[in-house]
Amino acid sequence: MQAPGSAGRRLQNDELMPMSVSIAGSPSARALRAWTDWLQSHPLRGLLALISVQVAIWTLVPWALGASLPLDVVSDGLSWGHEWQWGYYKHPPLPSWEVEAAFDLLGDIGPYLLSQLSIAATFFFVYLLGRRMMPARYALAGSILLSGIYYFSIPTPEFNHNVAQMPLWAAAAYFYYQALKTRSLHFWALLGLAIGLGMLTKYSTAIFAVTIVIHALSSRSARNAFASPGPYVAILVCLLVMIPHTVWLVHNDFPTLHYAESRAGHAAALQRVLTPLRFLLAQITTLLPCFAIAAISGVIGRDSWRNLPARGDEDFRFLVLLGLGPAVLSALLCFAAGLGLRDMWGAPMWNLTGLLLVRASLPGRQQISLGRLSACCAVLFVVLPAAYEIASTYGPEWRGSRPRTEWPDRAMASGLSSAWEKATGQPLQIIAGDSWIAGLIAMRSTPRPSVFIDANYQYAPWISPEKLDRSGALVVWQVTKRARVPPANLMLPRIEMMGTMNFAWPYSNKIEPLQIGWAIVRPIQAAVPARQ
Repeated sequence: MQAPGSAGRRLQNDELMPMSVSIAGSPSARALRAWTDWLQSHPLRGLLALISVQVAIWTLVPWALGASLPLDVVSDGLSWGHEWQWGYYKHPPLPSWEVEAAFDLLGDIGPYLLSQLSIAATFFFVYLLGRRMMPARYALAGSILLSGIYYFSIPTPEFNHNVAQMPLWAAAAYFYYQALKTRSLHFWALLGLAIGLGMLTKYSTAIFAVTIVIHALSSRSARNAFASPGPYVAILVCLLVMIPHTVWLVHNDFPTLHYAESRAGHAAALQRVLTPLRFLLAQITTLLPCFAIAAISGVIGRDSWRNLPARGDEDFRFLVLLGLGPAVLSALLCFAAGLGLRDMWGAPMWNLTGLLLVRASLPGRQQISLGRLSACCAVLFVVLPAAYEIASTYGPEWRGSRPRTEWPDRAMASGLSSAWEKATGQPLQIIAGDSWIAGLIAMRSTPRPSVFIDANYQYAPWISPEKLDRSGALVVWQVTKRARVPPANLMLPRIEMMGTMNFAWPYSNKIEPLQIGWAIVRPIQAAVPARQ
């Protein structure tokens, strides 16, 4: 047992030195001091202010500037979610359902708002966890610091499976901590629910679940929980949540696992080392603005590493293992199995970074300025949306392409749908093509047709040969100098080449129009001329 004066004991409100900031006599300095005092007196309101600004800016700016929707929203969201399956060939179903529901309810702004509500929920669960470990103002500081992490800003307008994991990982960390402290079956069940929903979002949630198990086995107090029904309740709830998806996997011959295996590859010896190192280096790079803000606001200083919490500090150990463990474990698995590892897979892994930095600084009695911290956050809310617009607009142009959010989807849908109906006299029900181009046309067509992804029945199990014969299909592809004919996989039986259509790019009259090739597979009943 530690001595009463040990730095590793649980920190209480009256043990901490009040935050302070050097304030000059200028009006701006007085305003900063007043804002700092307000944040310290009303930390929960400060959190809600942070969340409100995050949601407003990162929803409205991309929505106002874009003519279309981001790649993953269309390809992995609406193209799949419209079919309401219990699984899809690349990923589990939950994010695709969420995108479909948001788009159906709110139109184009729906997916943008959905993404920011996910980030807002992440902030909220991180704050709740921080409140169980430290006073509210320090929990607020740990939450605000997250705004300096790349994954909480520029990538967030594109709702995808990585963004969808973030609040579920944060919720799982909070429920796990509460389960350990309270021994309540309620929190164990919520932990199982969070992990189960995470597995319905992306299988990499298993990495976080393994990290929780490692923490539980390595901590004496956590190991004692295995003598209670709590962990087994969590496992049971998780399995119950996953049953429908598991049944779907069995009935469809585990397509997600086959896809993952085909994409993973088996790296050579040198790549086994370089790939995880590149991943970890990329993760460190995404955290650099957060570290800079922590230094500016006094969260970390030159002597921070000499004043870390004592070895027996269970809260600090919790944050270290759950905050750093998933990235390290992913790199080790990549090295051991020779699997691929993409930088963006790290998006949900750094939710606890702000709390970890704040918790590490407290034994040294660092003077944390909530005023400077929130001022840095305000600057980021101006600079990063501007950087997002520059990157999304000019980045693709530098690579010789157009931004995904500036494709002429409405004109494509109108022109090609009309051409299909004129050629067949039938309503358009199936569009065959890649999930991006076919998905754009389907998204803007009324009623929305199904996307026959790559004309592959395994990728689109909602299409059968019988349905294709009955409904026919519009076949589409992008015509380029290198690809003037449809890919081999789109050469369906009874296909009729119809020609090409040109569509002007939104916001630009100086670039050559987008050229889309199209063909049709006539419905069987429409293929036979009607008797006179």
